[in-house]
Amino acid sequence: MNFTDLNLICWATFGLVWIVGSLYNFFNSPRTARHRARYDWLILGAVVWVVMHFLPHRYLDSARFHADWLQWIGTILLVASTLYTLWSRWILGRMWATNAAVKEGHQLVTKGPYQITRHPIYSGILGMVLGSTLSLGQGSSFFLFLIVLLCFINRIRNEEQLMVMTFGEEYIQYKERVPRLMPGFKLKSK
Repeated sequence: MNFTDLNLICWATFGLVWIVGSLYNFFNSPRTARHRARYDWLILGAVVWVVMHFLPHRYLDSARFHADWLQWIGTILLVASTLYTLWSRWILGRMWATNAAVKEGHQLVTKGPYQITRHPIYSGILGMVLGSTLSLGQGSSFFLFLIVLLCFINRIRNEEQLMVMTFGEEYIQYKERVPRLMPGFKLKSK
């Protein structure tokens, strides 16, 4: 099995779990009590499409690199991040939603991966993108990583406003204890 195959397996597993989980939640989740509609996934897709179609390929091709040790680090990061993302999705269960939402009977989840970062699904996806970039030697994917990071920062801001509105002091204390995206890295928040 090569690095490309491992990338395909990780991303296909992620995609399959997300599709099946979305369908399951569509039919089995509690009703949504409060939500914020977001279209940043659509914007992200459009930006990536425009860049990939209109940026001359010579720039993308020149951003390739090869180093065995980076490929191994990237592959380990990709596999670990995939498992972390799937674990996070599993822990949320029927409370998971595509957009920031509060379900009827919603309780703040702070166990499992949510003890490590407040947004472990985003942390995992970012790790998957970075891991793929390193394992495949695609320097141009760093551009995708930055776009996804900016998209997630925007989503996190909106989600955290909704969580503070819903859970108040409980969420504020949780924010003080647990880092936002990167385990062990806590920035002082305003």
